Amino acid sequence: MKKVLVISNMYPSKEHLSYGIFVKNQVEQLRAQGIETILAVNSNPNTGKVNVLKKYASWAGQVYSLFRKNKSCIGITHSHYVFPSGMFSYILKKRYNIPYVVTAHGGDINKMAKKSARIKGYTEKILQHADHIIAVGEELASNIQQDFQIPQERISVMSMGIDRSVFQKPLNKSELATSLSMNTERVNFLFVGNIIQEKGVQELIEAFLKLEEKYPQKAVLYAIGSTKNISFSNQMKELAQQSNNIHFLEPMPQKRLANYFQASDVFVLPSYIEGLGLVALEALACGTPVIASDVGGLHYMLQNGAGVLVPPKSVEALYNKMEQVIQQNGQLQVNEEQIQQLLKLHDSKEIIARLTAIYEKYSD
Repeated sequence: MKKVLVISNMYPSKEHLSYGIFVKNQVEQLRAQGIETILAVNSNPNTGKVNVLKKYASWAGQVYSLFRKNKSCIGITHSHYVFPSGMFSYILKKRYNIPYVVTAHGGDINKMAKKSARIKGYTEKILQHADHIIAVGEELASNIQQDFQIPQERISVMSMGIDRSVFQKPLNKSELATSLSMNTERVNFLFVGNIIQEKGVQELIEAFLKLEEKYPQKAVLYAIGSTKNISFSNQMKELAQQSNNIHFLEPMPQKRLANYFQASDVFVLPSYIEGLGLVALEALACGTPVIASDVGGLHYMLQNGAGVLVPPKSVEALYNKMEQVIQQNGQLQVNEEQIQQLLKLHDSKEIIARLTAIYEKYSD
């Protein structure tokens, strides 16, 4: 098989470890299986109109430069995020007849495509001309099929996969928690995600403050994530100052992040929207039960007792479930059999095998 040109508007760097880390993980897994890839990616997370124009212009130059140098050996392109990444794949197909696969991650369909009629038009064009579409969750796949009139047979539901050699149950949870300076006498709640409103960070902090008011010195909250919105992040940190038990941590390498998943008692993901919620899977792989919003891919992933679902944007509902954890000494009842089935389905080895089959089907 010829090489795969991977195009993504998000990719991590030394300065921004978590920015599109799931794309990097998949690329490394592909390479480990002998699939040669060429990267045309943007690793600059800066926002603001001027910054966006500059970084996308630079990225566009990178895409076309790499394509020209490697044109003869590229058999297929794979874009992560329908727009803007998919535009490059669409153009390369129109000009050079290079087939392409595009992965929809959620925000590109649920947010980006709704920003304007123009972007929705671009999104529709990219999806209509894609040789195959990957949606990271069931609801996302359904939305693509219905909103953009895409035949079901051209869509695969496939997460980015979890590396179970990294995200696995700890040998000794208590020792690991102590090594991370966690108080093992308290319930350690964990959140991992961008510090933005759509992740339900404010509801989580308010629920925790309410919990601490009733159960003082019983729990700790760790929030690990990038500052995407400085103003909102500062507001949240100011709100969190009402407690000495809320800790904000910057993104970290995957193995260390896995340690936090392994050492925590419960993982909480109160998002407003979520294409899949890969971090919830990573928590489950580490043996940590999950409380999450009943939205998007989380609705399907955590059903049948794999996790505990709560309505989005509800401080009260979130508080009630977190209170149950306190009352049950850090325990949360979940369906272990369902979780194991879920982890098997989303194992990165299984995902890479399915993805490779798609490449081989459409590649020149």
